[in-house]
Amino acid sequence: MSPNKSTPHSEQLTHPKYRADIDGLRAIAVLSVVGFHAFPEWIRGGFIGVDIFFIISGYLITSIIFDNLKKERFSFIEFYSRRIRRIFPALLLVLIACYVCGWFVLLASEFAQLGKHIEGASWFVSNFVLWNESGYFDNASDTKPLLHLWSLAIEEQFYIVWPLLIWLAWKRKINFLVVTLLILMASFAINAATISSHPIATFYSPLSRFWELLVGSALAYVTLYRQDIKRNFNARYPNLLSGLGIALIVIGIAILNKQSAFPGWWALLPTLGAVLIISSDNKAWLNQKVLSNKVMVWFGLISYPLYLWHWPLLSFGQVITAGKLPDSYKVILVVLAITLAFLTYQLWEKLLRHKGNKVAFTLLLTVLAIGCAGWSIHARQGLEFRYRKMMTFSDVMKRDFTKWEDKNMYPTGTCTPGFIYPEAHICLQSKPAADADTIVFGDSHAFHAYWGIAKSFGEQGHVVKLIGKGGCPFFLYHPDQASDRVCLDTFKEQLDWIIKTPKVKYVFIVHRNAISNQSPTDDVISYSALIDKTLDALSRSGKEITYLMSNPEVHLNPRLCTGKLPLGRVIDKESCTFPLSRELKLQQTYRTALSTILGKYPAVKVYDPANLLCQQGTCQVIQNGRTMWMDDNHISESASYLQGTAIVNVLFH
Repeated sequence: MSPNKSTPHSEQLTHPKYRADIDGLRAIAVLSVVGFHAFPEWIRGGFIGVDIFFIISGYLITSIIFDNLKKERFSFIEFYSRRIRRIFPALLLVLIACYVCGWFVLLASEFAQLGKHIEGASWFVSNFVLWNESGYFDNASDTKPLLHLWSLAIEEQFYIVWPLLIWLAWKRKINFLVVTLLILMASFAINAATISSHPIATFYSPLSRFWELLVGSALAYVTLYRQDIKRNFNARYPNLLSGLGIALIVIGIAILNKQSAFPGWWALLPTLGAVLIISSDNKAWLNQKVLSNKVMVWFGLISYPLYLWHWPLLSFGQVITAGKLPDSYKVILVVLAITLAFLTYQLWEKLLRHKGNKVAFTLLLTVLAIGCAGWSIHARQGLEFRYRKMMTFSDVMKRDFTKWEDKNMYPTGTCTPGFIYPEAHICLQSKPAADADTIVFGDSHAFHAYWGIAKSFGEQGHVVKLIGKGGCPFFLYHPDQASDRVCLDTFKEQLDWIIKTPKVKYVFIVHRNAISNQSPTDDVISYSALIDKTLDALSRSGKEITYLMSNPEVHLNPRLCTGKLPLGRVIDKESCTFPLSRELKLQQTYRTALSTILGKYPAVKVYDPANLLCQQGTCQVIQNGRTMWMDDNHISESASYLQGTAIVNVLFH
C-alpha cells in the first residue's frame, strides 16, 4: 500500500467507538490547566492537564491508525487532511486575534516576540522557540500570549513521524507493540536522565515528551489487539482502575507545583492516571456517572478551543494591567474564554471538520501566511511605527532601551576567557591590546555593570575585562535541584583563570539575586557556601574584591514609564516610582545570607546600587530625563555610567 495513495475505501477513515467518558477526561484536563493559569496559588499542579491530553491524543489517534492499517483503509493524505481540519480552524482564529490585539496593545519588543511566537506556532515549533528564550532576558511567562502552544507543537511533531513509523512497521510485519515500547522506553529514559541537569530542555524537547503520547499508543494497541488482557482487567476491576486513576490525577494536582522537577518521574501521576481511567472502558461508576455527565462532556467537546483561547486572554490581561490582573477580572476572562470556545466549536470547527481536502489545503496556506506575517513582525523589530507618535523617546532613552548585545560596541579582545551570551563568546575589554588588570565577573548583571566600571576605571588607567556567563544563577547549584551544571562548570573555569593570572588585581563580582524568600533551605545553604568559597579563593590569591549587591528591580517594562501608554494599558503610580522597602523585602533572604558571608571578609568592598537607583528610599525609573532600567531587572547604560562613577568616588578615593 503506497503511503500517498488511497485504497478504494480510504476516503473516510474509520474511528473508534465514541466514549463520552473520554470527553469527560478531557474536561478534567482542560479545566485543570485553565485553573492553574488563572489561579496558580490555588490549583498549583493543574499544569498536569497537558499530560492527560497527551495520553488521550496518543490513544485516540493511534487507535485510528492501527485500525485503518488493519482494515487496509489507511491513507496519509486523508490522515493529515483530517488533522488539519481538526487543529487549524481554532488555531487560525486565535493567531489572528493575538496579532490584532498585539498590534494595538504591545510595545515594539513585546510585539516582536509575539511575532516570533506566531511564526513558531504556524510551523508547530513553539516548543523550540520557547526553549531558546529561557534565561535572564526572557520575559515573564505570563506576558507571552502563545506560551501554551508548546504542547500543541509537540503533538504535531509526534504525528509527523509516528504514522510513518507505524506504516513502515506494518509493511515490514514488525510487531506494533515492540516498536511502540522501544521508542517509549528510550524517550522516558531521556526524560528521567535529563530532568535534573537540563530541566528546560526536558520540559520542551519532543525527545523527552514523546513517551507520554506513546503510553496512549501502547494502550491503543492493547485495546485493539490484546482483548484478552483488556477483558481480564476491565471485567473484574473497572471501579478499581477508574478510582485509582482519578486518585493519581488528584494527587498530582494537589502536591505538584512550579518548583517540581517536572516532567521527570512526577509525570507518571497524570499519565498512569489517564491510562487507568481509559482502561476501565466506561464500565466504572465514575466513568458512567461523573465523566459521562452532560456538563463534563460539554466541556470536553470544547476543550481544544478552550485551551487555545484561555491563555491569550489571561496573558493580555496581565500585560494591560502591568502584571496586576485582579482575581475578579480573571474570572471574567475565563468565562469569556469558555464563551469563545463554545462559539468556535459550534460555528466554526463543526463547519469545517468534515469538509474535504481542498478546505484542508486552504487552511494550511492561511496558517502559513499568518506565520509569515509573524516573521515579518519579528524581523522588523516589532513595528515601532505603530505608536511612534504616541510614545516618543529621546536619543538617550533609545540607547538605554537597547540591549547591550545589540549595540555592536565590542572592541577586539581575547576570548579566553570571555563573556558567554547566550552560547557565543563576547569579547569586551577597555584596551584590547593590553592585559587586563580589572575583571568584572558574573552573569548578565555583570554585563550591565561593565560599561560604567570600564569607563570610570579606564579613566584611572586600568584595563577592564568582562568575564562570565549570561542566564546563569551565579554559583547556585544543588545536586538535588533542577539546575544547569554548565553554569557551575563555566564559572569555576573562569574563576581559576582569574586566580592564576598575576596581572589581575581588581575583581568586581556582579550577579542577579540568585535566591528568593521562597527558595528552599538547601538552595540558600548551597548559594552561601559557593559564594563563600569564591570570596575565600580570590582573597587568598591576593585580589582586591568589590561585591555589587543585586540591584532593585522594577517588575515591568520601563518604557511604560516614559509617556502615553498604548491602547488599553494601565499602570499605577507605584510601578514607576516605588519605595525601596518593597525591594528590600523581596531580597531579604538574599541580603541576610550575604551579610553573614561578607562579615567574614572585611577587606571586601561592597557597593549597593540601591544608593543610586533609590535615593532617599524612593526608586524612580526615570531620573533627570534618563531611564535607570533597560528592562525589568537590568539597569540601563546611563545608569551603568552613573554607577561606575559612584563606585570610584565612594570606594576608591
